[in-house]
Amino acid sequence: MSSSITNPDLHTSRTGFPADCEHFANVLADGVLFLDRDWRITYANDAARTISRILPEHLNGPSHWDLYPVTVGTEQERIYRRSMNERISLDHEFYYAPFNTWIALRTYPIPSGIAVHYRDITRLKEAESHRDLTARRLHQVFETTTDAIVVLDADYRLTFLNRRAQELLAPFGEVIGMTLFNAFPGVNYQDSPYIATYRRAMEDRVAGYFEAFYPEPLNVWFAVEARPTENDGGGIIIFFRDITEQRAAAEELRQRIAETERQAAEITAVYGTAPIGLALFDTTDFRYLRLNDRQAAFFGLRPEQIVGRTLTEMAPIPGLRELFEQVRDGKPVINYPLEGELISHPGEHRYWTVNYFPVYAADGSVQAISAASLEVTAQKKAESALLQSEKLAAVGRLASSISHEINNPLESITNLLYLISASDDLTPQVREYVDIAQGEIARVSQIATQTLRFHRQAAQSTFVNAEQLFAPVLNLFRGRLINSGIALETNFASATQVLCLENEIRQVLSNLVANAIDAMRVGGRLRLRAHDSHDPRTGHHGLRITVADTGHGMSPATQARIFEPFFTTKDLNGTGLGLWISSEILQRHQGCLSVRSSQHPLHHGTVFSLFLPLGVEKDPTN
Repeated sequence: MSSSITNPDLHTSRTGFPADCEHFANVLADGVLFLDRDWRITYANDAARTISRILPEHLNGPSHWDLYPVTVGTEQERIYRRSMNERISLDHEFYYAPFNTWIALRTYPIPSGIAVHYRDITRLKEAESHRDLTARRLHQVFETTTDAIVVLDADYRLTFLNRRAQELLAPFGEVIGMTLFNAFPGVNYQDSPYIATYRRAMEDRVAGYFEAFYPEPLNVWFAVEARPTENDGGGIIIFFRDITEQRAAAEELRQRIAETERQAAEITAVYGTAPIGLALFDTTDFRYLRLNDRQAAFFGLRPEQIVGRTLTEMAPIPGLRELFEQVRDGKPVINYPLEGELISHPGEHRYWTVNYFPVYAADGSVQAISAASLEVTAQKKAESALLQSEKLAAVGRLASSISHEINNPLESITNLLYLISASDDLTPQVREYVDIAQGEIARVSQIATQTLRFHRQAAQSTFVNAEQLFAPVLNLFRGRLINSGIALETNFASATQVLCLENEIRQVLSNLVANAIDAMRVGGRLRLRAHDSHDPRTGHHGLRITVADTGHGMSPATQARIFEPFFTTKDLNGTGLGLWISSEILQRHQGCLSVRSSQHPLHHGTVFSLFLPLGVEKDPTN
């Protein structure tokens, strides 16, 4: 009939019950226990353990009916089940033969089941059973009891008040011989609920019970019991028991229970909304006992789809089980960098910072393992991307330096070729070679100039058309296009100029052309087009540029994620930032970037479409 609550997420004491509430319950002389809806005992204070002879293994284990089979089919079982089902408080007294003990109890419905407040009344029952042995003994009992006892005859005259009743009900005068109604004229007997109990006991010979608050000058809560006497003349005996402290204690206990439930709800809310993954595991197979939404999101599932599954089933990461075995032995794992793949996302390498702690039971054993996990995959990828960005920046600075330095010898070579071409004694074949050399030197010079322009970002927006935007990009990729066997088709049907940061837009076009070339490893067609258009979302007029390839195309899942930072299909050859940055650049220009792709065996390829407004609404540099 007891046990401490063992949910480690809801309580702070070693027993699992809030320390202040547990202390209060344990100082009570009466027993207090909780039963859940499966009739398992989830808590018992010290008095309950003593009265009901509860052992540690009885807690959260067998049902109440398994522990106390004698109670099955008795009035006690009916009272318990009625209180559980109808959510009402009920009183009951019963004799438990195996312990030779009389118990008086009251049930209270609580959210998790019912609470039972009870006491051992064996001695009281023994006193009652011997009350009629002698009048002297009866008188002694009446005079020494703390209950107020009043005897009324059949005419409602007061024939006896014990010492306590005299103190409480007649402190200023003698009331013996007076009727109840005359002795206490201030009471409205017509509407009083307790006078009905007296009449029922007197006239119907049916015992009754009620609890009532008696105001000034008493200010006392009484538990009042009216019993018919056994003599032929009729009459009733009324017992007034001062339950003011008991009521206050019960109310305080009720409030503490309500506060415990409130705190549990708050903890549950915090647990569910925490920005890190939280979980609780058993210590046998390391199965999920509980987890919040953030932890379940690691797997792309709901918490209820994961509870009961083992750690290694969900996260087959080498060394992870050994970490949990270490925690099971009482050694916590703090700020451990964990990396690997989850069963729900095979092939996707991820990173976490984890903390694992043992959860101790009242006997000091480890009963569960708590886990807090913070995914740092994005940070790891950001660090890698930053490193790659620094490398690319260094390469860019080196390329800029080389481009700058190469202009001087190119100028000398150009001048020398000019002087050679001006000579009159050149043969036609030599003059042809000189002309070819001059053309190639001019192309090298143009590439060097465009490389410098890519490195030196413009600070102000300028007006530029599609052909001007594409020209340097195509010069840079012309060699790759030829070597990859890719046919280039251009159709710039618009000469409209848009206001933009031209080097940023060239960066976008460079990303799109590079991706198209990567998608056509065995050759294909690259189509670049531009025409006047408008944005249906905003109604702005501007320039529409499309970059289309006949590559292998993208799946719908890939298309849905290509604009996410760090998402890449190129493994170590890509950072996953190119298209994300491109999309950001277009947004700064009040434009947009969209994609269509197909993996059809015959009609495969990808089309990127970017829209640039004319630029009169907002300059992207402002």
